[in-house]
Amino acid sequence: MMLVDRQDYKKKSKDELIDDIQDAFNEIDRLKRELRKYKNPNTPSSANPHLKPDIAPHSSKRRGAPKGHLGNTKKWFLDVEKIHITADECPGCHSKDIEVITTTTQQVEEIPAEIKPVVQEVIRDVNQCNKCKLKFVASDGTIPRQGRFGINLMVLTIMLRFIVRGVMRKTASFLDASFAVKLAPASVQAIISRAAQAGNAEYDILKMRIRASQRLHIDETSFSVLGQKWWVWIFRSDTDKLIVIRHSRGNNVLEEILGKNYSGIVHCDCWRAYDYLVNATLQRCWAHLLRKSAELTSVAGKHFHDKLTALFDETKAFNSKERTPQERQEKYDNMTAKLQKITKYYALYDDCKAVTKYINFHIESWFTCIKHENVEPTNNNAEQAIRETVIVRKIIGAFRSTHGVKTYETLASLIATWQSQQKDIRQELHRMLTTQLC
Repeated sequence: MMLVDRQDYKKKSKDELIDDIQDAFNEIDRLKRELRKYKNPNTPSSANPHLKPDIAPHSSKRRGAPKGHLGNTKKWFLDVEKIHITADECPGCHSKDIEVITTTTQQVEEIPAEIKPVVQEVIRDVNQCNKCKLKFVASDGTIPRQGRFGINLMVLTIMLRFIVRGVMRKTASFLDASFAVKLAPASVQAIISRAAQAGNAEYDILKMRIRASQRLHIDETSFSVLGQKWWVWIFRSDTDKLIVIRHSRGNNVLEEILGKNYSGIVHCDCWRAYDYLVNATLQRCWAHLLRKSAELTSVAGKHFHDKLTALFDETKAFNSKERTPQERQEKYDNMTAKLQKITKYYALYDDCKAVTKYINFHIESWFTCIKHENVEPTNNNAEQAIRETVIVRKIIGAFRSTHGVKTYETLASLIATWQSQQKDIRQELHRMLTTQLC
């Protein structure tokens, strides 16, 4: 759409002006569709920081480090190598007539200027048992039985790939520049694939723990695989995070991971696939609901959003204190009745009908967090857990093989779980690879 001077419109006929107005409306519609790709009810507010004000209005609280931030102050080490630096002359006049009047002390952490790999030629005995005639190759439990890459090198490569989010080419370049390890990107991929195979057993155990968990946060997001839209699913319990990547967003994925009779508590959005979990108790996500209602622009729509926000605040206030099961059941019934009354009223307004339908379709699942203790009203835990994969999607764009899909979901799940359990990732990788490969 071309913007023209006001004087130009005076020269146009009525039909030309109508065409210009229609073109303007078409352009506005196109821009709205484009905007909804980045700002919609399924997109968390954190994904659009540019839409937030720099400083919260009417707030005197300054931005700063979060609580518990350790800053840049490091502890003082006691048993260290001591280096005494002396001076021979004055840096100003170059006089040799100088004396020491006091000393200062600092601690410096350094790494060697050159860190080079150690190449070992491993000779293994091939043995035969004289009793059972079994032939076997000797192993020391530290060097992989096959391949040219040692455990420490494999751990470093995986850390660069998954913790630093390095792509194959840059990971290979960093290893060459920093450690004089010359690897082709294909070799980096081979290391990652071999590590994923070593993690298959722990990944299967992780699946079993997720299925046995009594409380789960579940979410899904799209990911391109070989040019087709696939879906990344996150299943998060209190201690575990399972990532699966499938060609489907349907309930068959839920059946595969949780089984047909899963009966725990599930935090989720209102995607219809979750209706498959008929034996589970669902908590629908209030964050999704409030993002939907916040988009209502009419007077009635704004009042509707305010009413829903008030219910959400009342829910949080109720859960902030210890409650008996009877109190929780009574409050659940009361809040559900309130929500039904509100949606019945605002369903009379055309622009509110979509949101009221969204609510009424799952009316029994909005206040599970009141009926059951320690249940959150939102699904933010799942959205936080899947955010790492969203960042990876932005970096690599797409998976270019189904083998890469399996590799990623295995190692990403194990690393995310170790992080959630506050374990040392390097030690866990070393343990897993040593156990499976050596």
